[in-house]
Amino acid sequence: MFKFAIFAAGVFAGVLLQKFYPMGNWLEALGLRPRSSLQAVLQVAAARNRVEVPIGNLPSQRRMVAIVFGQSNAANFGESPQKAAGGVYNFYQGKLYAAEDPLLGAGGTGGSVWTRLGDKLLKSHQFDAVIFVPLGVGGAEIARWTPDGDLHGSLLEAIQHLKDRGLPVTHLMWHQGETDAELNTAKSAYKSMFLEMLTSVRNQGVTAPIYVAVATRCQLRRETVEIRAAQQELVNPPRGIYSGPDTDTLGWGYRYDGCHFSDEGLEKFAELWMAKLTGG
Repeated sequence: MFKFAIFAAGVFAGVLLQKFYPMGNWLEALGLRPRSSLQAVLQVAAARNRVEVPIGNLPSQRRMVAIVFGQSNAANFGESPQKAAGGVYNFYQGKLYAAEDPLLGAGGTGGSVWTRLGDKLLKSHQFDAVIFVPLGVGGAEIARWTPDGDLHGSLLEAIQHLKDRGLPVTHLMWHQGETDAELNTAKSAYKSMFLEMLTSVRNQGVTAPIYVAVATRCQLRRETVEIRAAQQELVNPPRGIYSGPDTDTLGWGYRYDGCHFSDEGLEKFAELWMAKLTGG
């Protein structure tokens, strides 16, 4: 009976993990380093099954080229994958693909806010092409994105690939903070690390505005004052730093596991980004 109870508990725990973090996303959400050789191999394999689009086929005007980065909610941890409409693209390792979740370049195997946002941006008729460069990593604290962190190289590499293909960055979109809220990172430290990262990006010739989301909410923990304040105080339009959406306002009803967004939550998330990017 005791052995059966242990077995049943294990099965139950496995079902919960699979529900909360489909297809093994829970490994990444626990903070295991996702930039592994295995993930790289899987992404290359996935790219073979995607529809590549010649960059020369892009419209020459009204192109949005957005690097979207941070942690899991900037990656592929949403409830359900979605394929974007024509005109929304995924730039990965120097190549352009029709955008469909899970987006190449970011962690996770579920859905993203970006496919939803891309469709909305095209419908607004402000852009003729929307190109996302996804770099989000589950569980990544801000220190990993600084020049001394292990993820900074992927950011610089993406910028270089875009330069090589003649695609200037028009937007930087940052959604990160849940892990630093858990780590109790000090407000001053968070701001300092963010500005170090941004200075390095600016040194690559990227002058695009960066939008900083307010994001600290995950699982049972509510929003965290220190990190929220840091994200809000970073906003400085003369330096090209603008406010992104406050996704702490999207509570349990929009998160399938208390942290990552349900399908309804992804739609609301995309609407919040739209309002910030278009002034709507």
